[in-house]
Amino acid sequence: MPHIYSFPIAFYIDTGEEGCSPLCSALRSFVISLLTICNNCKCPREAHDVCHEEFVNVCDRIGFQPSPEPSRHPISKERTLSTGYSWVPPGLSNERIEEYFSQLPNHLVPQLGTPGEKYRDRQLILQLPKQDLAAAYCKFLEKDFVKNFEDFVNTRNEMALDIGYVRDHLERDTECKRCSGDLSMGELCVVAPKLGEDVSFHPSCFFCTVCEELLVDLTYCILDGVLYCERHYAEQTKPRCSACDEVILIFSPLKF
Repeated sequence: MPHIYSFPIAFYIDTGEEGCSPLCSALRSFVISLLTICNNCKCPREAHDVCHEEFVNVCDRIGFQPSPEPSRHPISKERTLSTGYSWVPPGLSNERIEEYFSQLPNHLVPQLGTPGEKYRDRQLILQLPKQDLAAAYCKFLEKDFVKNFEDFVNTRNEMALDIGYVRDHLERDTECKRCSGDLSMGELCVVAPKLGEDVSFHPSCFFCTVCEELLVDLTYCILDGVLYCERHYAEQTKPRCSACDEVILIFSPLKF
């Protein structure tokens, strides 16, 4: 099926501007069904109080094998929930976990039963869309383009996608790559290994360059030395369909 590219779908349905062919009622219903919005209130689904009923491990979501390094190995569900959070950075003591979260805005801290927990749930959906991660979640990926999609995924996973970690004790004074502010010896910092082990960030500075949201569970992509969430990394090289939210491997205009 051809994709609707970049324009809001309402343009094709409602404007009736000269040069736009009206949609038959059957096609209209089909197109509306592709939208990633609420059928009742028409707001984006992520604007609702989305909540994951099951514990979400980001390694499982993106299909990564856990790192053997203790500082990067995901914490078990039981240990995570016992801290009172839906996610905590691996490799830290409870005291350092609290210190890490104290450097983030309160409403973004994923404490259980708070707006921060819901914020994390929304960012998992937004920053790590399943249809970017595996062909099984793509509804409109034609057979002819499965190999293209797999090449995109493999290249991204090898060259760009990774999970950062928190270094609990800087061994020397340095500066934050994002804000150029001071990071003192002994402080916590976030490290993105694909940028190099000597590159450090303040916890609150580890965010996507496009949406400026904290990178969920420290999951990031790198392109030309710039940090992105996976969604916005993909959109640097591929357009995204405004209706089904899948990346478009080869753009083909929709004609009526």
